[in-house]
Amino acid sequence: MYKKTINFLFQALAVKQYLIFSGTFFILTAFVMLILDAQLQPLGCPDMISLELAFTKSGLNEILNKCGADGIRSHLIMIWVDYLFIFAYMGFLANLLGSLLKGKGIDYGRALTFFSFPIIAGVLDIIENTLLLIQLQNTGSISGVLIFLASSAAAIKFILIGITILLILYYLFTMKSRLEPNAKN
Repeated sequence: MYKKTINFLFQALAVKQYLIFSGTFFILTAFVMLILDAQLQPLGCPDMISLELAFTKSGLNEILNKCGADGIRSHLIMIWVDYLFIFAYMGFLANLLGSLLKGKGIDYGRALTFFSFPIIAGVLDIIENTLLLIQLQNTGSISGVLIFLASSAAAIKFILIGITILLILYYLFTMKSRLEPNAKN
């Protein structure tokens, strides 16, 4: 089922014609996130990444104490907006990487594996956001296990996004180097 889903998404999303849409959607949602965060986050309140990577109950409590009620409300709003951003970055990174991999003589199984990285990152981000929402909406009974799971999902997500960006850069560079000898002839 997983392989069929990834194959379907690869065939649907790995199309260069969608890059303008997915790239524009990504940039617009990133811009909205930056503006909202600047407007909502109180001074002294740690940023979203600190919240995502708290890992422990005491770490989260420390962040919440620094943020206060306004900061918690700010993080709740940002998490809801982040759900939209997840689909933006997941779509753009999968679209860009898939477009670079498609038809380049790369083993199809390997291409599907690489293509799945930003999708898995997005799924982990949804899990992370959901667990953080549960915790932030009920700060009186914070679960160390849920905080650890949310932070673990965030850490793996960041690793997968990093790997995806490195793969994009690698395939952009190899594509450019393959084009340069042809341009000189």
